[in-house]
Amino acid sequence: MNPILLVFIFFIIAIFSIMAASVWFMNVFTRKYIGEKHMVLEELTKGEVPEIWSRKYKEKQKKFENKGQLEKANRVQSIAIRDYMKKLNKIVSYIQKTSLVDSEETRSSILSELEKTRYCWEEKKIHE
Repeated sequence: MNPILLVFIFFIIAIFSIMAASVWFMNVFTRKYIGEKHMVLEELTKGEVPEIWSRKYKEKQKKFENKGQLEKANRVQSIAIRDYMKKLNKIVSYIQKTSLVDSEETRSSILSELEKTRYCWEEKKIHE
């Protein structure tokens, strides 16, 4: 077979492989960063702490409680509350900036729900 033809076939296969890998990577990226934010947003508008945020803190807190180290468990809870509030603020700024919201009416509705969640968390200090 002609060496130029082999190089051309290899080049075509390489290009298609790179395109397939790029599409796969972009799907993973979109699902991870954008999809995750919107799933978290759904839980936040219900006034709940998203499970994905609270999982590691609950595990640490339970571990310290099982060891009888209540002071450390309380410290983990206060760190968790600060982290939840920071993440809530990041979600609010994301909603304010994103173009993935249907309309301005939807944006203001979501922001209103997030403000209710923030107020509720500040009042209850996120006792789950």
